[in-house]
Amino acid sequence: MKIKSTLLICLLYSAMSACTTMNSVPLSNYTVFTEDLRASLEGAGIPLEKVQFFNDKNITIRREVSDPNDIKVNPEGQITMSNGKSIQTINVLPFTPGVALSSDQGIIYVSWDDTQQDTKGMKFNLSGQHYFIDVLPESKFEYKQRTFDLQAGNGTRLFVKKDLLKQVNNSRETLKGRKVGQ
Repeated sequence: MKIKSTLLICLLYSAMSACTTMNSVPLSNYTVFTEDLRASLEGAGIPLEKVQFFNDKNITIRREVSDPNDIKVNPEGQITMSNGKSIQTINVLPFTPGVALSSDQGIIYVSWDDTQQDTKGMKFNLSGQHYFIDVLPESKFEYKQRTFDLQAGNGTRLFVKKDLLKQVNNSRETLKGRKVGQ
């Protein structure tokens, strides 16, 4: 009887701990956006502007301005006054949906701004096969033609949902060769 109750408690504990995760986003639904995937999408005629992107880490950028008239209130960040300075903080939580505004060879500019006031986006550079957030020296970050301090998010990569892979039709064939006279 004691073994059955201990086993039941262990099973109940295992079931409860399986339900609680540290990250509420199921990573199994996402995959890293790679250069190979980009080439497949472009080969299938799917423009990057039609792809739903996600960030894998929290991005927090912050800037201080001496002139409070230089900053405007917007819904993507918080503005506070501290010792006569305006402080603007912008947060992008992990796996926030974003769209590509433009791209170039090895570069994608992604916007998470739901007000659509962001006309350029945050810059992601190709490194190896992955696209990482572009961080300037001394953890500086360019956004909306202004320089911010990157508080969190160094190493952030672009992700896409795995169902995007179903939209790409990959066909492969092996050619057997061709002989003279055939």
